[in-house]
Amino acid sequence: MTLPNTYWLFNNTANDGANTGNASGGEGASSSNWVVIDLVNDALLFLDSQQIDGDPISGTKFPGLIPPSGSIEVPKTFVKDNSESVYDQVPLAGTTAGGQSGGDTRYPFSIYFDGATASIPYLEAWDSDAHSTIIKTFLGGNGVDTPSPTNSTILGVTTTNGAPGSATWAGSPIAGASNRLSLDTGALAGAKNLYFNIKQVFQYTLAAVADSAIVLALRFTYS
Repeated sequence: MTLPNTYWLFNNTANDGANTGNASGGEGASSSNWVVIDLVNDALLFLDSQQIDGDPISGTKFPGLIPPSGSIEVPKTFVKDNSESVYDQVPLAGTTAGGQSGGDTRYPFSIYFDGATASIPYLEAWDSDAHSTIIKTFLGGNGVDTPSPTNSTILGVTTTNGAPGSATWAGSPIAGASNRLSLDTGALAGAKNLYFNIKQVFQYTLAAVADSAIVLALRFTYS
């Protein structure tokens, strides 16, 4: 078993269709349009409803706002597309509590494996690409040494084998190795698209922070 190549993709349409493009992603069938994410230069962003699909990245960026009470799903999800110099929206991301076309949707994000694995692939979130700490506020850390990963603002649901089943899915908090998202039910026998949905939720008690980049990581083994 050799190390499989992996490709992270997002669907930039409101058509809830699977990725049927080539091995490196590319354009899907007529029911969907999948774009390969540049893992070096692109970034996933959760932004306020004022942000519009296609806005130039050189322009104003509208961050999510902490609510005065209760909680709020950050309204919109974008990929900062460096090659096109725009914010490219992921309309199917999140739930109906957001400001886009999310809900009981199955195909907003995909990670394509072109070969087998020896373990279940997991989606994790960390402070940096050192994959060692989760003390940032967005991951439930609030800057302290004893973070509470269950308070992570990043929530996800696996949709590889079916839709969430609810347009208001709660999702599981993603932070570190103890709170991660299984992207399938077992090791992969061969090439496969693994699908998931993701959102960011702010509680009114969240400490206000400036831009605080976190790292989404894919963990799996091969032999």
